[in-house]
Amino acid sequence: MPPENDRAASPGLGSKPLWLVVAAGLVIRAILALAFHGTGHVTLEQIAAIRVRAGDWHAVYEGGPPWTYPPLFLGWLAGASWMSQVSGVSFNALAKLGPVLADIGLALAVYAYLGWRGAEERWRLGGAALVLFGPIFIATSAYHGQIDSVAILPAVLALMTWERRPTSSRGWEAGLLIGVGAAVKTVPLLMVVALLPYARSWREAAKLVGAALGTLALALGPLWIAGIDLHQVTGYVGVPAWGSLSLVLDPARAWHNVAVGSGLSPARGLAGDLQGAARWMTLGALVAYAGFIFRYRPALIDAAVLLWLVIFTFSPNFFLTYLVWGLPFFIMAGYLLEVAVLQAVLVVPTVAYYLSLWPSRSAAVAIAYVPFMFALWIFFACATIFLVARIARRRTPYEPEAQRPLVGVSGV
Repeated sequence: MPPENDRAASPGLGSKPLWLVVAAGLVIRAILALAFHGTGHVTLEQIAAIRVRAGDWHAVYEGGPPWTYPPLFLGWLAGASWMSQVSGVSFNALAKLGPVLADIGLALAVYAYLGWRGAEERWRLGGAALVLFGPIFIATSAYHGQIDSVAILPAVLALMTWERRPTSSRGWEAGLLIGVGAAVKTVPLLMVVALLPYARSWREAAKLVGAALGTLALALGPLWIAGIDLHQVTGYVGVPAWGSLSLVLDPARAWHNVAVGSGLSPARGLAGDLQGAARWMTLGALVAYAGFIFRYRPALIDAAVLLWLVIFTFSPNFFLTYLVWGLPFFIMAGYLLEVAVLQAVLVVPTVAYYLSLWPSRSAAVAIAYVPFMFALWIFFACATIFLVARIARRRTPYEPEAQRPLVGVSGV
Protein backbone atom coordinates (compact mmCIF):
# COMPACT_ATOMS: atom_id res chain seq x y z
CA MET A 1 0.00 0.00 0.00
CA PRO A 2 1.21 3.56 -0.63
CA PRO A 3 2.60 5.53 2.29
CA GLU A 4 0.48 8.28 3.83
CA ASN A 5 2.16 11.11 1.94
CA ASP A 6 1.63 9.41 -1.41
CA ARG A 7 -2.15 9.09 -1.10
CA ALA A 8 -2.84 12.31 -2.90
CA ALA A 9 -1.06 10.91 -5.94
CA SER A 10 -3.55 8.10 -6.31
CA PRO A 11 -5.85 8.51 -9.34
CA GLY A 12 -9.13 10.21 -8.60
CA LEU A 13 -12.49 9.61 -10.23
CA GLY A 14 -10.94 10.64 -13.53
CA SER A 15 -9.11 7.31 -13.75
CA LYS A 16 -9.57 5.83 -17.23
CA PRO A 17 -9.58 2.18 -16.02
CA LEU A 18 -12.33 3.09 -13.53
CA TRP A 19 -14.61 4.43 -16.25
CA LEU A 20 -13.92 1.43 -18.46
CA VAL A 21 -15.10 -0.77 -15.57
CA VAL A 22 -18.15 1.49 -15.10
CA ALA A 23 -18.99 1.29 -18.82
CA ALA A 24 -18.70 -2.51 -18.83
CA GLY A 25 -20.90 -2.80 -15.74
CA LEU A 26 -23.47 -0.50 -17.31
CA VAL A 27 -23.56 -2.52 -20.55
CA ILE A 28 -24.10 -5.78 -18.66
CA ARG A 29 -26.99 -4.25 -16.72
CA ALA A 30 -28.54 -2.62 -19.78
CA ILE A 31 -28.60 -5.92 -21.67
CA LEU A 32 -30.13 -7.76 -18.72
CA ALA A 33 -32.70 -5.04 -18.03
CA LEU A 34 -33.81 -4.92 -21.66
CA ALA A 35 -33.84 -8.68 -22.18
CA PHE A 36 -35.86 -9.67 -19.09
CA HIS A 37 -38.98 -8.31 -17.49
CA GLY A 38 -37.76 -9.53 -14.13
CA THR A 39 -39.84 -10.49 -11.10
CA GLY A 40 -43.28 -9.55 -9.89
CA HIS A 41 -41.69 -6.58 -8.15
CA VAL A 42 -41.38 -4.85 -11.53
CA THR A 43 -45.09 -5.45 -12.12
CA LEU A 44 -45.81 -3.89 -8.72
CA GLU A 45 -43.71 -0.88 -9.72
CA GLN A 46 -45.67 -0.48 -12.94
CA ILE A 47 -49.02 -0.66 -11.12
CA ALA A 48 -47.81 1.89 -8.56
CA ALA A 49 -46.54 4.20 -11.32
CA ILE A 50 -49.89 4.15 -13.12
CA ARG A 51 -51.71 4.98 -9.89
CA VAL A 52 -49.33 7.82 -9.10
CA ARG A 53 -49.82 9.32 -12.56
CA ALA A 54 -53.56 9.10 -11.99
CA GLY A 55 -53.16 10.88 -8.65
CA ASP A 56 -54.76 7.98 -6.74
CA TRP A 57 -52.45 7.79 -3.73
CA HIS A 58 -54.97 5.83 -1.69
CA ALA A 59 -54.82 3.06 -4.29
CA VAL A 60 -51.00 3.16 -4.22
CA TYR A 61 -50.85 2.29 -0.52
CA GLU A 62 -54.23 0.72 0.19
CA GLY A 63 -55.07 -1.06 -3.05
CA GLY A 64 -53.93 -4.45 -4.17
CA PRO A 65 -51.06 -5.02 -4.43
CA PRO A 66 -49.95 -2.11 -2.21
CA TRP A 67 -46.68 -0.22 -2.38
CA THR A 68 -44.82 -1.10 0.84
CA TYR A 69 -42.11 1.58 0.74
CA PRO A 70 -41.98 5.35 1.31
CA PRO A 71 -42.88 7.48 -1.73
CA LEU A 72 -39.59 9.02 -2.89
CA PHE A 73 -38.82 6.48 -5.65
CA LEU A 74 -42.38 6.66 -6.97
CA GLY A 75 -41.47 9.87 -8.79
CA TRP A 76 -38.86 7.96 -10.78
CA LEU A 77 -41.35 5.20 -11.56
CA ALA A 78 -44.00 7.68 -12.72
CA GLY A 79 -41.41 9.28 -14.99
CA ALA A 80 -40.40 5.85 -16.32
CA SER A 81 -44.06 5.10 -17.05
CA TRP A 82 -44.49 8.35 -18.97
CA MET A 83 -41.18 7.89 -20.84
CA SER A 84 -42.15 4.35 -21.79
CA GLN A 85 -45.43 5.59 -23.21
CA VAL A 86 -43.67 8.32 -25.22
CA SER A 87 -40.59 6.43 -26.41
CA GLY A 88 -41.83 2.85 -26.69
CA VAL A 89 -38.98 1.57 -24.51
CA SER A 90 -40.19 -1.05 -22.05
CA PHE A 91 -41.18 0.19 -18.61
CA ASN A 92 -39.18 -2.53 -16.89
CA ALA A 93 -35.94 -1.32 -18.51
CA LEU A 94 -36.57 2.33 -17.63
CA ALA A 95 -37.63 1.53 -14.07
CA LYS A 96 -34.49 -0.57 -13.51
CA LEU A 97 -32.33 2.32 -14.70
CA GLY A 98 -32.70 3.90 -11.25
CA PRO A 99 -31.10 0.97 -9.35
CA VAL A 100 -28.54 0.58 -12.15
CA LEU A 101 -27.38 4.18 -11.74
CA ALA A 102 -27.33 3.68 -7.96
CA ASP A 103 -24.98 0.71 -8.47
CA ILE A 104 -22.64 2.98 -10.39
CA GLY A 105 -22.84 5.51 -7.57
CA LEU A 106 -21.94 2.79 -5.06
CA ALA A 107 -18.96 1.71 -7.17
CA LEU A 108 -17.65 5.28 -7.37
CA ALA A 109 -18.16 5.77 -3.63
CA VAL A 110 -16.29 2.55 -2.84
CA TYR A 111 -13.45 3.55 -5.17
CA ALA A 112 -13.15 6.99 -3.57
CA TYR A 113 -13.33 5.70 0.01
CA LEU A 114 -10.65 3.06 -0.54
CA GLY A 115 -8.47 5.82 -1.95
CA TRP A 116 -9.01 7.89 1.20
CA ARG A 117 -7.71 4.94 3.21
CA GLY A 118 -4.55 4.68 1.11
CA ALA A 119 -5.45 1.67 -1.02
CA GLU A 120 -3.49 1.08 -4.22
CA GLU A 121 -5.24 1.66 -7.52
CA ARG A 122 -5.66 -2.05 -8.17
CA TRP A 123 -7.57 -2.53 -4.91
CA ARG A 124 -9.69 0.53 -5.58
CA LEU A 125 -10.59 -0.85 -9.01
CA GLY A 126 -11.20 -4.25 -7.44
CA GLY A 127 -13.63 -2.70 -4.96
CA ALA A 128 -15.55 -0.94 -7.73
CA ALA A 129 -15.55 -4.13 -9.80
CA LEU A 130 -17.08 -6.09 -6.91
CA VAL A 131 -20.08 -3.78 -7.20
CA LEU A 132 -20.25 -3.42 -10.97
CA PHE A 133 -19.59 -7.10 -11.79
CA GLY A 134 -20.93 -8.59 -8.56
CA PRO A 135 -23.69 -11.14 -9.25
CA ILE A 136 -25.73 -10.00 -6.23
CA PHE A 137 -25.67 -6.35 -7.34
CA ILE A 138 -26.43 -7.22 -10.98
CA ALA A 139 -29.28 -9.58 -10.15
CA THR A 140 -30.84 -7.14 -7.66
CA SER A 141 -30.83 -4.06 -9.88
CA ALA A 142 -30.87 -5.28 -13.49
CA TYR A 143 -33.05 -8.39 -13.21
CA HIS A 144 -35.07 -8.16 -10.01
CA GLY A 145 -35.49 -4.39 -10.28
CA GLN A 146 -35.31 -3.98 -6.50
CA ILE A 147 -34.42 -0.55 -5.13
CA ASP A 148 -32.03 -1.54 -2.32
CA SER A 149 -29.03 0.11 -4.01
CA VAL A 150 -31.03 3.33 -4.45
CA ALA A 151 -31.83 3.37 -0.73
CA ILE A 152 -28.38 2.44 0.60
CA LEU A 153 -26.33 4.77 -1.62
CA PRO A 154 -27.23 7.88 0.43
CA ALA A 155 -26.35 5.97 3.62
CA VAL A 156 -22.92 5.14 2.19
CA LEU A 157 -22.45 8.81 1.32
CA ALA A 158 -23.58 9.71 4.85
CA LEU A 159 -20.73 7.70 6.37
CA MET A 160 -18.27 9.34 3.97
CA THR A 161 -19.70 12.76 4.82
CA TRP A 162 -19.34 12.10 8.53
CA GLU A 163 -15.67 11.28 8.14
CA ARG A 164 -14.71 14.12 5.80
CA ARG A 165 -16.92 17.10 6.59
CA PRO A 166 -16.44 19.62 9.45
CA THR A 167 -18.08 18.75 12.76
CA SER A 168 -20.12 21.94 12.51
CA SER A 169 -22.11 20.59 9.56
CA ARG A 170 -21.59 16.83 9.27
CA GLY A 171 -24.44 16.00 11.66
CA TRP A 172 -27.24 17.51 9.62
CA GLU A 173 -25.59 16.64 6.29
CA ALA A 174 -25.24 12.95 7.16
CA GLY A 175 -28.71 12.92 8.69
CA LEU A 176 -30.20 14.45 5.56
CA LEU A 177 -28.56 11.78 3.40
CA ILE A 178 -29.79 8.98 5.64
CA GLY A 179 -33.27 10.49 5.56
CA VAL A 180 -33.22 10.58 1.76
CA GLY A 181 -32.32 6.89 1.70
CA ALA A 182 -35.06 6.13 4.25
CA ALA A 183 -37.56 7.96 2.03
CA VAL A 184 -36.86 5.25 -0.56
CA LYS A 185 -36.76 2.33 1.92
CA THR A 186 -36.82 2.75 5.69
CA VAL A 187 -33.84 0.43 6.33
CA PRO A 188 -31.10 3.11 5.92
CA LEU A 189 -32.38 4.72 9.15
CA LEU A 190 -30.34 2.04 10.92
CA MET A 191 -27.20 3.95 9.96
CA VAL A 192 -28.19 6.57 12.53
CA VAL A 193 -27.48 3.94 15.19
CA ALA A 194 -23.99 3.39 13.72
CA LEU A 195 -23.12 7.10 13.56
CA LEU A 196 -24.68 8.28 16.82
CA PRO A 197 -21.91 7.00 19.15
CA TYR A 198 -19.42 9.19 17.27
CA ALA A 199 -21.26 12.47 17.82
CA ARG A 200 -19.03 14.93 19.69
CA SER A 201 -21.92 16.62 21.48
CA TRP A 202 -25.63 16.32 22.19
CA ARG A 203 -26.18 19.09 19.66
CA GLU A 204 -24.45 17.14 16.91
CA ALA A 205 -26.41 14.02 17.86
CA ALA A 206 -29.64 16.00 17.69
CA LYS A 207 -28.72 17.33 14.23
CA LEU A 208 -28.09 13.79 12.99
CA VAL A 209 -31.30 12.29 14.37
CA GLY A 210 -33.45 15.33 13.60
CA ALA A 211 -32.31 15.63 10.00
CA ALA A 212 -32.81 11.91 9.32
CA LEU A 213 -36.26 11.66 10.90
CA GLY A 214 -37.31 15.07 9.62
CA THR A 215 -36.51 14.15 6.01
CA LEU A 216 -38.49 10.92 6.29
CA ALA A 217 -41.37 12.82 7.91
CA LEU A 218 -41.43 15.26 5.01
CA ALA A 219 -41.87 12.30 2.65
CA LEU A 220 -44.55 10.51 4.67
CA GLY A 221 -46.27 13.49 6.29
CA PRO A 222 -48.43 14.59 3.34
CA LEU A 223 -49.68 11.03 2.88
CA TRP A 224 -50.55 10.74 6.57
CA ILE A 225 -52.32 14.11 6.54
CA ALA A 226 -54.34 12.93 3.54
CA GLY A 227 -55.61 10.02 5.64
CA ILE A 228 -53.71 7.32 3.74
CA ASP A 229 -53.09 4.13 5.70
CA LEU A 230 -49.30 3.72 5.89
CA HIS A 231 -49.37 0.46 7.84
CA GLN A 232 -47.83 -1.37 4.89
CA VAL A 233 -44.82 0.97 5.14
CA THR A 234 -44.38 1.19 8.90
CA GLY A 235 -45.38 -2.39 9.71
CA TYR A 236 -43.56 -4.36 7.03
CA VAL A 237 -41.03 -6.82 8.51
CA GLY A 238 -40.37 -9.09 5.54
CA VAL A 239 -41.48 -12.60 4.66
CA PRO A 240 -40.53 -15.60 6.82
CA ALA A 241 -38.30 -18.56 5.99
CA TRP A 242 -36.42 -17.16 3.01
CA GLY A 243 -33.29 -16.56 5.05
CA SER A 244 -31.68 -15.75 8.40
CA LEU A 245 -33.12 -17.04 11.70
CA SER A 246 -36.54 -17.99 10.35
CA LEU A 247 -34.94 -20.28 7.75
CA VAL A 248 -32.48 -21.75 10.26
CA LEU A 249 -35.18 -22.46 12.86
CA ASP A 250 -37.83 -23.64 10.40
CA PRO A 251 -36.08 -25.21 7.39
CA ALA A 252 -39.19 -27.21 6.51
CA ARG A 253 -41.10 -24.03 5.75
CA ALA A 254 -38.13 -22.71 3.80
CA TRP A 255 -38.13 -25.90 1.73
CA HIS A 256 -41.86 -25.45 1.10
CA ASN A 257 -41.35 -21.83 -0.01
CA VAL A 258 -38.84 -22.81 -2.66
CA ALA A 259 -40.06 -26.22 -3.83
CA VAL A 260 -43.83 -25.72 -3.62
CA GLY A 261 -44.66 -22.05 -3.08
CA SER A 262 -45.15 -19.70 -0.15
CA GLY A 263 -48.83 -20.43 0.21
CA LEU A 264 -48.71 -21.27 3.91
CA SER A 265 -50.12 -18.63 6.22
CA PRO A 266 -47.32 -16.50 7.72
CA ALA A 267 -48.93 -17.03 11.13
CA ARG A 268 -48.33 -20.79 11.08
CA GLY A 269 -45.17 -22.61 12.10
CA LEU A 270 -42.11 -21.49 13.97
CA ALA A 271 -41.06 -19.09 11.22
CA GLY A 272 -44.48 -17.49 11.41
CA ASP A 273 -44.17 -17.14 15.19
CA LEU A 274 -40.90 -15.29 14.69
CA GLN A 275 -42.74 -12.87 12.42
CA GLY A 276 -44.66 -11.38 15.33
CA ALA A 277 -41.48 -10.94 17.34
CA ALA A 278 -39.36 -9.64 14.44
CA ARG A 279 -39.40 -6.00 15.54
CA TRP A 280 -38.51 -6.79 19.12
CA MET A 281 -35.72 -9.17 18.13
CA THR A 282 -34.22 -6.58 15.80
CA LEU A 283 -34.61 -3.85 18.43
CA GLY A 284 -32.89 -5.98 21.06
CA ALA A 285 -29.99 -6.71 18.72
CA LEU A 286 -29.65 -3.00 17.93
CA VAL A 287 -29.64 -2.03 21.61
CA ALA A 288 -26.85 -4.54 22.29
CA TYR A 289 -24.98 -3.30 19.21
CA ALA A 290 -25.27 0.36 20.26
CA GLY A 291 -24.05 -0.44 23.77
CA PHE A 292 -21.04 -2.28 22.38
CA ILE A 293 -20.13 0.53 19.97
CA PHE A 294 -20.49 3.18 22.70
CA ARG A 295 -18.19 1.09 24.90
CA TYR A 296 -15.39 0.34 22.42
CA ARG A 297 -15.67 3.07 19.76
CA PRO A 298 -14.03 1.17 16.86
CA ALA A 299 -13.17 2.77 13.54
CA LEU A 300 -16.40 4.05 12.04
CA ILE A 301 -16.26 1.74 9.02
CA ASP A 302 -15.90 -1.24 11.40
CA ALA A 303 -18.98 -0.04 13.27
CA ALA A 304 -20.90 0.08 9.99
CA VAL A 305 -19.78 -3.43 9.03
CA LEU A 306 -20.80 -4.77 12.44
CA LEU A 307 -24.21 -3.10 12.15
CA TRP A 308 -25.11 -5.03 9.01
CA LEU A 309 -23.62 -8.28 10.30
CA VAL A 310 -25.84 -7.95 13.38
CA ILE A 311 -28.90 -7.24 11.24
CA PHE A 312 -28.19 -10.17 8.91
CA THR A 313 -27.59 -12.49 11.88
CA PHE A 314 -30.35 -11.55 14.31
CA SER A 315 -33.18 -10.16 12.19
CA PRO A 316 -35.55 -13.10 11.57
CA ASN A 317 -36.24 -12.46 7.89
CA PHE A 318 -33.82 -12.08 5.01
CA PHE A 319 -33.72 -11.97 1.22
CA LEU A 320 -30.55 -12.16 -0.87
CA THR A 321 -31.27 -8.67 -2.18
CA TYR A 322 -30.74 -7.38 1.38
CA LEU A 323 -27.03 -8.10 0.96
CA VAL A 324 -26.82 -4.86 -1.01
CA TRP A 325 -27.30 -3.02 2.31
CA GLY A 326 -24.08 -4.39 3.75
CA LEU A 327 -21.76 -5.35 0.89
CA PRO A 328 -20.63 -1.78 0.04
CA PHE A 329 -19.53 -1.25 3.65
CA PHE A 330 -17.76 -4.63 3.71
CA ILE A 331 -15.79 -3.61 0.61
CA MET A 332 -15.01 -0.17 2.06
CA ALA A 333 -13.62 -1.89 5.16
CA GLY A 334 -11.20 -3.86 3.00
CA TYR A 335 -12.91 -7.25 2.89
CA LEU A 336 -12.51 -7.55 -0.87
CA LEU A 337 -11.59 -11.22 -0.95
CA GLU A 338 -14.42 -12.21 1.36
CA VAL A 339 -16.99 -10.27 -0.69
CA ALA A 340 -15.68 -11.79 -3.93
CA VAL A 341 -15.91 -15.36 -2.59
CA LEU A 342 -19.29 -14.69 -0.97
CA GLN A 343 -20.85 -13.38 -4.17
CA ALA A 344 -19.38 -16.24 -6.22
CA VAL A 345 -20.76 -18.88 -3.84
CA LEU A 346 -24.16 -17.19 -3.65
CA VAL A 347 -24.67 -17.44 -7.41
CA VAL A 348 -26.17 -20.90 -6.76
CA PRO A 349 -28.91 -19.86 -4.28
CA THR A 350 -29.52 -16.66 -6.25
CA VAL A 351 -30.35 -18.62 -9.39
CA ALA A 352 -32.38 -21.07 -7.30
CA TYR A 353 -34.37 -18.22 -5.76
CA TYR A 354 -35.38 -16.78 -9.12
CA LEU A 355 -36.19 -20.25 -10.45
CA SER A 356 -38.46 -20.73 -7.43
CA LEU A 357 -40.57 -17.80 -8.63
CA TRP A 358 -41.45 -19.64 -11.83
CA PRO A 359 -44.75 -21.56 -11.97
CA SER A 360 -42.93 -24.91 -12.20
CA ARG A 361 -40.81 -25.71 -9.14
CA SER A 362 -38.92 -28.77 -8.00
CA ALA A 363 -37.07 -30.20 -5.03
CA ALA A 364 -33.81 -29.67 -6.92
CA VAL A 365 -34.30 -25.92 -6.63
CA ALA A 366 -34.78 -26.25 -2.87
CA ILE A 367 -31.59 -28.33 -2.62
CA ALA A 368 -29.72 -25.49 -4.32
CA TYR A 369 -31.23 -22.87 -2.00
CA VAL A 370 -31.90 -23.99 1.56
CA PRO A 371 -28.47 -25.47 2.50
CA PHE A 372 -26.65 -22.47 1.02
CA MET A 373 -28.82 -20.02 2.95
CA PHE A 374 -28.30 -22.04 6.12
CA ALA A 375 -24.54 -21.82 5.55
CA LEU A 376 -24.84 -18.08 4.84
CA TRP A 377 -26.40 -17.50 8.25
CA ILE A 378 -23.59 -19.47 9.91
CA PHE A 379 -21.08 -17.31 8.04
CA PHE A 380 -22.75 -14.11 9.26
CA ALA A 381 -22.88 -15.38 12.84
CA CYS A 382 -19.20 -16.34 12.79
CA ALA A 383 -18.21 -13.05 11.14
CA THR A 384 -20.12 -11.15 13.83
CA ILE A 385 -18.32 -13.01 16.61
CA PHE A 386 -14.95 -12.51 14.91
CA LEU A 387 -15.42 -8.77 14.45
CA VAL A 388 -16.74 -8.28 17.99
CA ALA A 389 -13.69 -10.10 19.39
CA ARG A 390 -11.28 -8.09 17.22
CA ILE A 391 -12.83 -4.76 18.23
CA ALA A 392 -12.81 -5.74 21.93
CA ARG A 393 -9.14 -6.74 21.74
CA ARG A 394 -8.05 -3.55 20.02
CA ARG A 395 -9.55 -1.17 22.61
CA THR A 396 -8.39 1.85 20.59
CA PRO A 397 -10.66 4.91 20.98
CA TYR A 398 -12.00 6.23 17.69
CA GLU A 399 -10.54 9.44 16.32
CA PRO A 400 -11.45 10.57 12.76
CA GLU A 401 -7.90 11.78 12.19
CA ALA A 402 -6.56 8.34 13.16
CA GLN A 403 -8.90 6.24 11.03
CA ARG A 404 -7.34 2.79 10.70
CA PRO A 405 -5.50 2.72 7.34
CA LEU A 406 -6.22 -0.01 4.85
CA VAL A 407 -3.11 -2.10 4.48
CA GLY A 408 -4.43 -4.86 2.26
CA VAL A 409 -7.39 -6.99 1.38
CA SER A 410 -9.45 -8.74 4.05
CA GLY A 411 -9.32 -5.65 6.27
CA VAL A 412 -6.05 -6.83 7.85
